[in-house]
Amino acid sequence: MRLRFLSVLTLYMCIFLLAGCSTSTIKSSWRDAGTPNAIPHKIAVFVSAKDDDNLRKMAENRIVQRMPRSVQASAGHLLELAPTPEADSIRQRLVAEGFDTALVARLVSVDKSQTIVPPQTHFGHDPLFWRMGPYYRPYYSPFLSYYPYSYETPGYTVETTRVVVETLLYRLPDAKPVWSAVTESVNPESSIRLVDELIDLLGKHLKDGRLLPPN
Repeated sequence: MRLRFLSVLTLYMCIFLLAGCSTSTIKSSWRDAGTPNAIPHKIAVFVSAKDDDNLRKMAENRIVQRMPRSVQASAGHLLELAPTPEADSIRQRLVAEGFDTALVARLVSVDKSQTIVPPQTHFGHDPLFWRMGPYYRPYYSPFLSYYPYSYETPGYTVETTRVVVETLLYRLPDAKPVWSAVTESVNPESSIRLVDELIDLLGKHLKDGRLLPPN
């Protein structure tokens, strides 16, 4: 019984850890090789979150807070501008206010899938016969190797959430994209943790490429 309890406890701990484990990776990235390195001095930050205004504000604010101190950053929602610096009216407004760069993050998709793991029976082997009790012989075994006890782990369902985000860096005044990256995040714990994870991942990528200054 003790072995069965520990096995079931371990199973549920693994399920809990898998469900709460978030991993973000850069699936693809691009950089305009013809554009020389230019450290931004004033950057507008935009997040397009599919009509989720609260998510947009939270994400833009956290990105602005984590920008290097040498960069003057402003959130798009405080500028009351849509996350489309390519549009002439928005581009002209940004240029008029002295912005030389715009960072745009777009939520591409949120996909959920489920995997069903059926119940499984496990046989405990006791070669020295330390325990007495009923013995089981698995039907698939061709040998006379008997097992003194067995236990069953219950079936369960594993849900996987994948979040895909595209991030682009534009140079002003022509609103030309000079860098982009597509990220995939698996099982994010929360929107805040996801945003912070992407800030760390993409921020390092931009700094390594000398598109953002170091902290």
